[in-house]
Amino acid sequence: MANNIYATTQPPLETYPADATRNNANGTDQDVLERAKIREICEGWGLYRDAAEWTNYRSMFHDDAYIATSWHQGGIDDFIETSKKGFAMQDEGFMYILHRIIGQTVDIQSDRAVSKMKVTITCRYNFEGGVEKCGFEMDNEADCRFFFLLEKRKGRWGVVFYTLLFDKDKMVPVNAGRQYQIPEEEASKYPSGYRYLAWCEANISKTPPKMDLNSHGSERDVSYGKCKDWLDGKDVKPNLTGNDVVESW
Repeated sequence: MANNIYATTQPPLETYPADATRNNANGTDQDVLERAKIREICEGWGLYRDAAEWTNYRSMFHDDAYIATSWHQGGIDDFIETSKKGFAMQDEGFMYILHRIIGQTVDIQSDRAVSKMKVTITCRYNFEGGVEKCGFEMDNEADCRFFFLLEKRKGRWGVVFYTLLFDKDKMVPVNAGRQYQIPEEEASKYPSGYRYLAWCEANISKTPPKMDLNSHGSERDVSYGKCKDWLDGKDVKPNLTGNDVVESW
């Protein structure tokens, strides 16, 4: 293919955490239990957040957790408050977000872990003033990889860092007879893995999208490298998908 905007290649071998335990290929039965605990925590992202179960959602994270989504980056408490405001602003153009959790892997090394979770994010957008004003709705569906970096502190696993990469996305009309044509020349300015979502965030939600979350770009290797550093016990700071550093949040 002359211009493969969805190129998928093996991550660099130097980013492979060879000393971690995973998928029953190595490790002990206790490691299986620890992985089950971590899976349960990470699945709460969609199950708790989609239902606005904020107390349960907050329990997933350590107090110093940093969250980086396409539409917001910051500490966990700031992210929750911003999410609540977004829920309240759906009649003003903010997207209605739901998550379909597909599956995940967990690597554990000492008291640190990384979970990579396959998710489809669905965002419902109102076009031309929304349904209440004789507009109409369309869904953006984005296939993603969620990255959770966890640490066990005082016997409790919790998320310390979260980010994601986008594989591909599409627009789906709620009513097949009514749909909005997003200008392709505008959408093509955004990363290939989430170009329609990014366009909607910029033009409807008015939340400028984070531009380095493309699984087909260099950020994929940056993210995998930082996941390995985390498992190796090294000091890791966001940005988890770029080379710039966020010192505080």
